[in-house]
Amino acid sequence: MHVLRSLLLVPLLATFARAGGLTWTDRGASAIKRMRFDGSGLVIVPISGAVSSPGTNLRGIALDVPGGRMFWADNGADRILRANLDGTNSVILASLPLNLSFPADVRLDQAGQLIYFCDQQRNLLQRMTFGGAGLTTVIGAANANEPYFLDLDVAAGKVYWGGFASGNFYRANLDGSAFETIITGNNNARGVGVDRAGGMIYWINRDDKKVHRCPLSALPVNVPTSPAVQTLYQGLDTPHGLALDLPAGKLYWADTGSNAGVGLGDKAVSRGDLDGATPQEVLASGSEPWDVDIDPRCATYAEWRARYFRKDAPAAVTAPEADPDGDHQINALEYACGSHPLRAETPGTPIDGFIFHDNGTGLSHLAIHYHRRPGATDLQYHVQISEDLIGWRDERNDPPLPTTVEVSATAAPDYLELVTTRAEESLDYAPRIFLRLQIGLNP
Repeated sequence: MHVLRSLLLVPLLATFARAGGLTWTDRGASAIKRMRFDGSGLVIVPISGAVSSPGTNLRGIALDVPGGRMFWADNGADRILRANLDGTNSVILASLPLNLSFPADVRLDQAGQLIYFCDQQRNLLQRMTFGGAGLTTVIGAANANEPYFLDLDVAAGKVYWGGFASGNFYRANLDGSAFETIITGNNNARGVGVDRAGGMIYWINRDDKKVHRCPLSALPVNVPTSPAVQTLYQGLDTPHGLALDLPAGKLYWADTGSNAGVGLGDKAVSRGDLDGATPQEVLASGSEPWDVDIDPRCATYAEWRARYFRKDAPAAVTAPEADPDGDHQINALEYACGSHPLRAETPGTPIDGFIFHDNGTGLSHLAIHYHRRPGATDLQYHVQISEDLIGWRDERNDPPLPTTVEVSATAAPDYLELVTTRAEESLDYAPRIFLRLQIGLNP
């Protein structure tokens, strides 16, 4: 199979377009804030549309990145709201019974276009469509136990949540059946996140000032007594909301600072590693940070570097030409093709060669699969073809020559796309063909 790769660090004409980062609710400031993965570029998101303010008692927040929208809860007016990621086109999705409700957290089922939320005071866990229709109770008062934070495992048909004062976490099917108590012994339970593929559950133990995790297979567990419970971060102040960035191996949490000055990261948003391997990083301070969510898209190498590396990582590790995990893929290539720069188990090549059979013509073509980062402003991808490994052609030839055909580009995890490209010439007529993927990066 004659498939090669190359990567060039070359100047490209590109304009900066801000993509991903963190969005968080600052209850004390009555504001929704946005910043980069490393805490830089902190701004208040202006709200406009049906409402001009996000509310006076902000709680959970969840991002619908494919739809370009965000959802949040306001306990000041007891309602669930939605707006575009830039704050425009705000909409009140649901007005709950005033002074009788306590909307506390929100999470999204992207596939079903459903928003789930906790109502701590009415002791309910409910859901409705992204448009605000079909309000339904998922977990009723008999089992809800004052729900305060939640997470979804839609693929497994499960909802997880924590009780406000019980110190416990619970799990049930999305139809409310198969209720079970899965974690006990916390000193106030707060944010929760589930990594089904990795087989882990993560949560906040608020008044013990800790972030924990344990294998899903070990549930149920009691925090003080179970050897399966791991403490990832401790000595915090008053941690609350939690968000997982699974591809990057990071977790983020908001700390309300109710005991300001007692622990690390009070009144701030922090992050750490999913395995607790490196110290806590305090990213940005606020008035009373409550909850946080992630937009994982990266439009530039600088954004990707801020997402995957610590702020104090040296340039020798974070430079585009560096290979800190020793897997023979430099950082620039890991960025371009969506692999992890600090995991040596990453496959050694970002492309996969195969024979493509065209059902329409009956001919066979040399082809490749590779991952591409759509929306990146500093990358260019070119599949090149050669018959002798000396002269290479692609769509930039002058005059243009037919060389390759992009067969498909389908959505892939982490907002990448899987591209299939074949040689224009058939192997039936040109059996000696070589393909390579050339990637240009403007550092």
